[in-house]
Amino acid sequence: MKLLKTRALILRSRPLGERDRLLSLFTYEQGKLTAVAPGARKVKSRLAAGVDYFNCGHFLLYRGKSLFTVTQLEIEINFVQIRKNIRAYACGMYFCELVEKLLEEGEPLPAVFNLLLGCWSCLDKNNNVDGEIMARFFELRLLALLGYRPHLQGCLYCGAAEGPFFWNNSAGGILCQQCRPRAGEVYALDKGTLALANHLLGLRPAKVRNIRAGDKQKKELRLFIGQFLQYWTAAGSLQGLSFLDGINNYLGDKS
Repeated sequence: MKLLKTRALILRSRPLGERDRLLSLFTYEQGKLTAVAPGARKVKSRLAAGVDYFNCGHFLLYRGKSLFTVTQLEIEINFVQIRKNIRAYACGMYFCELVEKLLEEGEPLPAVFNLLLGCWSCLDKNNNVDGEIMARFFELRLLALLGYRPHLQGCLYCGAAEGPFFWNNSAGGILCQQCRPRAGEVYALDKGTLALANHLLGLRPAKVRNIRAGDKQKKELRLFIGQFLQYWTAAGSLQGLSFLDGINNYLGDKS
């Protein structure tokens, strides 16, 4: 069919020529797709207000030979508060980048759609959300939904439930003292870090605002999740993560 009516989140919006914008949309029904919003760079355009980041809307798209064209757009939710908080903005942009890089075009993933929408909603409503914890939550939940859930409960090889446990990136999970390899990159994970990671994997976005963690746990989470993501996916360089880390470090110094 030439026309597609869909609910969508805007992952990316960039200028195209003098009048248009090129959008990366994450739709509930069709997954990720690329669309042109004609005339959206003009101030008086009927599409201009709805083609920015952190919008959820209902789109009517015309399917062309290579791209979709936005013909109608009705904004459902405008997460305007995210744009007013630098930490929330950095988090939200990083989440968009991850989804855009890790998902294939045309693959419907409603659970990922709901995850991103839920995280945007949490960032929009809660100025005191810990940006580092929210980022780790999103990374873990997204990886799990895409089939890359790290093994974090008991030794991956023998099933031993007693620690200490060691993270092994190539194995994709934790290993006990007896099973851990003696060569390669293997390092201990604090039991508090493991408990926090497992807790995050079972949470809904709205509950993340209540989570607090110490510097050691945050550092260990950042290290092993970041390595896992790079090893097991094709994410590559993540500009949004560097920006978010810089914001978190700056605000941490000021607090």
